[in-house]
Amino acid sequence: MLRGSLDRESLRLGVVRLRTAEQRLAWLADHLAEQPGSGIIYCLTVAATQEIADYLRSRGHDVAAYSGQTDPTERQALEQDLITGKVKALVATSALGMGFDATLGFVVNMGAPASPVAYYQQVGRAGRGSGLPPEGATVVLLPAVEDRDIWAYFASLAFPREELVRQTIDVLADQGRPLSTAALETYVELNRTRLETMLKVLDVDGAVRRVRGGWEATGQPWTYDEERYRRVTEAREREQAAMLAYLDSDRCRMWFLRDQLDDPEATECGRCDNCGGLGLSADVSAAAVEEAGARLSRPGVVIEPRKMWPSALANLGVELKGKITDGAGEGRAVARLTDLGYGQALRELFRPGRPDGPVPVPLVRAVVEVLGDWRPAVDGIVVVESATRPTLTADLADGLSRYLKVPVLGRYSLADPTVEPGQGAMNSAQRVAAVGRRFRLEADDLTGRRVLLVDDLVVTGWTLTLAARAVRRAGADAVLPLALALQA
Repeated sequence: MLRGSLDRESLRLGVVRLRTAEQRLAWLADHLAEQPGSGIIYCLTVAATQEIADYLRSRGHDVAAYSGQTDPTERQALEQDLITGKVKALVATSALGMGFDATLGFVVNMGAPASPVAYYQQVGRAGRGSGLPPEGATVVLLPAVEDRDIWAYFASLAFPREELVRQTIDVLADQGRPLSTAALETYVELNRTRLETMLKVLDVDGAVRRVRGGWEATGQPWTYDEERYRRVTEAREREQAAMLAYLDSDRCRMWFLRDQLDDPEATECGRCDNCGGLGLSADVSAAAVEEAGARLSRPGVVIEPRKMWPSALANLGVELKGKITDGAGEGRAVARLTDLGYGQALRELFRPGRPDGPVPVPLVRAVVEVLGDWRPAVDGIVVVESATRPTLTADLADGLSRYLKVPVLGRYSLADPTVEPGQGAMNSAQRVAAVGRRFRLEADDLTGRRVLLVDDLVVTGWTLTLAARAVRRAGADAVLPLALALQA
């Protein structure tokens, strides 16, 4: 097989290291207009695309957010706007990638991708076609300390362990009929994406096949290739280490990427920051940092209520289906764990192994600010008990009671300690069944009350949904959730 050189002569690569999220946002605001033509600002998460696009628009830049969650019709329109230069940049996830071809003058990465291959693919969006300035396209990477946390999350979505795979095959064999992915979720604790990905692998391996109505087992013997999956994990770890080395390297940036991609012709490019061909200022104005800090320190994200019960809950002995008619109203959280502002403090608060304790003072202030903007009309509080952070949740509920001058009326209490914290969280059906067994409402008379339902961390939303249902069924007129953080 013949392969040409992987050099991209039109690209000038560089890295700008800034200590805080405020400084990185301020750098974008100060230096975006200097970038040639139109381009892409890549982010690691959907939340970051929205947050950064909102901030840049507030600073007068013509940008838009773009991700896999963007409506397909809107995505096409945004791509066309970028191609024609109607927008300076799309703030995008990797959903804007292969297959998109345009003459772009720059790519900026807010956070490092998890591998040199992924990074090479993203920066390759720039520098194509005619109409570029003589010096070529600019590629800038602004790494962040939270990048590795995000890499770890995506790595957690890898191929499932053997017992879950065999459980899936056994369920299909025992049923003797095709099962949809939604029905399989009630038997196997995997989320929809991982389950569908696993089934596709098993289809290729010949253990299952897709048929009308879903999936069925073939009856063919299947071996879990543990060595193969171990090699995949080790390769991913090597790629992440290489990406960190890229950030710290004083060698040519393009040479580094080409060497990682096994290009035997890799040479010094003479164009990047390390070669002296690209000068990148790390200066940011005090005004921009102040404005970015004000934007990031503004807490409050919406907790959207669940609208429908998961399919096939009857398989788990749960008689719930269809539209949720007795759920929660729209709620609030301080921030998402992935957010640029309060995300870092919340990730530290919910870090595994961190000792339980009261709500940290900066987050107390953030909760107060959220309440000031939201102004929920409530006359009582019900708190969701936590086995792992009982002091945190109790302190949060008691503090809210004092601040709002309303009583704590009850607890969504731990009734079955054999159900582990987070059990079933991999998919909605399993989580609904686990929460239903784990908790019971213990409360005073809630008739006619408007209740603030307090939790620490919202992961799937099903604990709040079932707690709200219990509170509503106990007579409450309305239930409004409040939490410190959203996982996504």
